[in-house]
Amino acid sequence: MRRPALGRDTMWLASSDGLAIILGLAGQIILAKALLQSDYGLLVVILDAFATMYILIDAGLPTILARDVPRATGKSRQAVHKILKLQGMIAIPFVIVSLIASHLIWSEVPTGLLEVCAIVAIGHIMSYPHRSVLRALGEARIESIVKLSERLVATSLYWILLSQGHEDPRMYAAAFAVAVLVSLGLAIWRGEKIVTDDGDELPEDWSTNKSLFIAALPFAVTLGILPYVTKLEKFLLAGISSYEDAGLYHVAQLAWIAGLMLPQAMRAALLPYLGEVRDEPREFSNRMLKAHHYTVILVPIGLLIGHLAVKFTIPTFFDTAYSDAVQVFDILLAGWVMTLLAVPWYVALQAGHSPWRFTTLIGLVVLFAGISGYLLIPSAGVLGAAWASVIGCAVMLSMAKFLCDDQDWLTDMLAILAVITAYLISIGSWFALIGILTVIPAMSSIRELRGLPGSDQEE
Repeated sequence: MRRPALGRDTMWLASSDGLAIILGLAGQIILAKALLQSDYGLLVVILDAFATMYILIDAGLPTILARDVPRATGKSRQAVHKILKLQGMIAIPFVIVSLIASHLIWSEVPTGLLEVCAIVAIGHIMSYPHRSVLRALGEARIESIVKLSERLVATSLYWILLSQGHEDPRMYAAAFAVAVLVSLGLAIWRGEKIVTDDGDELPEDWSTNKSLFIAALPFAVTLGILPYVTKLEKFLLAGISSYEDAGLYHVAQLAWIAGLMLPQAMRAALLPYLGEVRDEPREFSNRMLKAHHYTVILVPIGLLIGHLAVKFTIPTFFDTAYSDAVQVFDILLAGWVMTLLAVPWYVALQAGHSPWRFTTLIGLVVLFAGISGYLLIPSAGVLGAAWASVIGCAVMLSMAKFLCDDQDWLTDMLAILAVITAYLISIGSWFALIGILTVIPAMSSIRELRGLPGSDQEE
C-alpha cells in the first residue's frame, strides 16, 4: 500500500488542479459569452451561496479522515462508511431548510435554478469522504483523476450548449450538476476499490459518534467560516455595489484561484503527511521545514507566471467589459504569495493537537477581510474588494505563525515585498522589478532542501 508523500502527492494534485483550472477557465469563458453579465453574476452568486450553506454538512469529518487514516490504514473502509452515514444524516434537514430559505431570498429567479444549484453543492460535499480517504492512503493520483473528470464533463457540456445557442442559465447549471454527479460516482467507485478492513485500530476519537463529532468540531466550525475567505468580497460587491461588479471580481478571482492550485494542493498533501507523524514532534518539525522551503521556492515563479499569464489571457478570452479584471488580479497576487507562505503553519494547526487554534485563525481572517471590504468597497469598488482580500491573507500568514509560536522573519519580508510588487504591477510601474529580489531566498531554500536528510518514515 502506498503512503502519503509531500512531493509526489503535491505534484499529482497540483498537476490535476492545473488542468482542471484550465478547463474551468474555459468553462467560465463560455458562460461569460453565453449569458448576460447580470445572469452570469447571478449564477455565480447562487452557486457560491449554496456551496457556503452546504459546507456545514461536511462537519469537519473528511478532515479528520485525512488526518487519522494514515495511522490506521486497515480501518479505512470502516472510517469512510462511518463518515458518509453521519454526513447523510446531517444533509437531510440542511437541504430542506436551505431550499426554503433560498426561495425566499431569490423569489424571482427562473424556476428550477435553485434546485439544480443545490444538487451541485450537495454532490461536491458527498464526494469529500472518498476523495479524502484516497489521499490518506497515498492515492492522490486517483483523487486527481476524479477531480479532473468533473471539469472535463462540465466544460464539454457547456461548449455543446453554447454551440446550440442556449442562453438559459438553468441549462448551464444542469450541465454543471451532471458533471458533479459523474465525479461523485467515480470517487465512490474508485474509493471502494482501495479501502480495506484488516484489523488496524482507529484512534480513540473514532470510538463513538459523539467523540468523533467533538474531535471534528473545530474543523466543522472552521468550514462554516472558510468559504467566506474567498467568497465574502463577492457577496459584499453584490450587496453594496452590483451583480456586474461581482461578475468582474469573479473573473479576476478565477485567475487567482487558478494560482492557488499550488498552495491548495500542498495543503491537501501536507495534512496526511503531517498527520502520519502527529505524535512525533521532531519528525513533525522536519516535515514542516521541508514544506516551508517549497513555498519560498515557488514565490518568484508564481509572481512572474501569474502576472504574465493573466495579462494576456483575460483580454484575449473575455469581453472588454472584464478588462479591468487584470488590475484586480495583480493586486490579488500579493494575497496569493501570503497564502502560499502560510501553508506549513496553516496545516500544522490542522494536524496538531490544538485544532481550535485553526478555527481561531480562519475566524480572524474572515473578520478582518469582512471589515476591510465593508470599509473599502463603497469608495474603491472592485479594487477595494481586492485589497480587502489581501488584508485577509496577511492576517492568515501572521496569525498562523503566531498561533504556532513561530517568529520566522523571512516570510514577513517576502510578504511585504509581495505587496509592494503587486501594487507596482497593478499600476504598470517598472519599479515592480523589485520582485526579482524574491529569487535570493528561493535559491537559498533550494540549497537547504538539497541538504535536508531523508526521512526513513516518509517513503
